[in-house]
Amino acid sequence: MNIFGQLVEEIIKDQEGIIGPIALEQAQKVPGLKVDLGKHNVQFEGNQTDVIENLVEKYKEIFGQASVEVCKEAARKILVGVSKESIPPLLQ
Repeated sequence: MNIFGQLVEEIIKDQEGIIGPIALEQAQKVPGLKVDLGKHNVQFEGNQTDVIENLVEKYKEIFGQASVEVCKEAARKILVGVSKESIPPLLQ
């Protein structure tokens, strides 16, 4: 799994710690994202950065800025050394 797949997995796990199974349900509604956490499988259709941005936006719409901060913390753990241009704007 690439680093962006790892990021999605970490974001969902961190969100699950706060909001429970709704986190995965919401992730599965994001266009271009297919997730099977049990198999550690994350697939993207389209631009990975845009899909991750949409995932963060989905959590923000429902649970507010606190969810964005949880996503940013996950990104800080995973995206060490990734160029700023490659990081979704909501996670910068």
